[in-house]
Amino acid sequence: MAIQRTTALGRSRFRIAGFGSAYPSGILTNGDLAGQLGVETDWIESRCGIKSRFVAGPHENTHSLAVSAAAQALEVAGSWQPDCLICCTFTPEYRMCPSAPAIASSLGLGPVAAFDLNAACSGGVVGLVTALSLIASGTFERVLLVASDTTTRNLAADDARTRILFGDGAAALLIERDPECGIWLRSWVAGSDGAGAGLFHIPQDKSTVLMRGRELFRFASERGSEMLRAACVQAGIATSDVDCVLVHQANLRIIESLQRRTGIESDRWFVNIGGIGNTASASVLLALCELLKTRRPLDGARTLLGAFGAGLTWCAAVMEWAAPAHCGL
Repeated sequence: MAIQRTTALGRSRFRIAGFGSAYPSGILTNGDLAGQLGVETDWIESRCGIKSRFVAGPHENTHSLAVSAAAQALEVAGSWQPDCLICCTFTPEYRMCPSAPAIASSLGLGPVAAFDLNAACSGGVVGLVTALSLIASGTFERVLLVASDTTTRNLAADDARTRILFGDGAAALLIERDPECGIWLRSWVAGSDGAGAGLFHIPQDKSTVLMRGRELFRFASERGSEMLRAACVQAGIATSDVDCVLVHQANLRIIESLQRRTGIESDRWFVNIGGIGNTASASVLLALCELLKTRRPLDGARTLLGAFGAGLTWCAAVMEWAAPAHCGL
């Protein structure tokens, strides 16, 4: 099945006015899990490349992590006021009720437009493209994008396949139009395959996740590499022209498979899964926040983003940075 392709959003430029990240207080190491699951610590790391992950406690949830990450971002930006708040999550606090309005209320943003977006682990990248589409169309000038998930709440205590993978966390970006010196979204691609909806879900008569890992690994490796190459083709660049790759931190073995399949050198991939695990929709945005904290991209740098998740969903984008110091990020 061919991947769906979209046209680039013109030459619309934007700026990241602030960013923030949040993790819960609990840390679950491989040693902890080995004792609980009756497996070896070396087996856990060999399966996924994860050494520890953050786990939400009884007083922490998707809402509280989202508020913490967004508050950090807003503090950096000062008096910045969004026109819209998008919350990317597949673990909302309540069924049949969006998380975004409550997050906006907790932040004191007033009656701002607010809605949720559920694309599972693709959510952060899909949310970014959605936010930029709204800005490019003139619908909004400023969007607060939040991705937050507490997946560990939905895992069976004795399921080694899922418990070794997932951690909880949230990330937030303040995005605004900046035609003078902002970032250029060169291209994006997205698609779905509902025939794979049963590969990762909570059955109606259950309370914990059912995951078919082998099939998901194949999907992520094959579809993931295809979408990353497609985003580069649409951007008019070769994969060798990419300066940094930020993909969904699902499993280190998947990332290594994507490196082989795309031919993009491993030193260009930003990988942070080892200490946080698979943080679902927040994954790529958390990686982006960490990148911006440690080594901000230079003018002209090209960043390739990509994510894939339950549903099945996928989305990739190429961003080109052009942000002189006096323009902020």
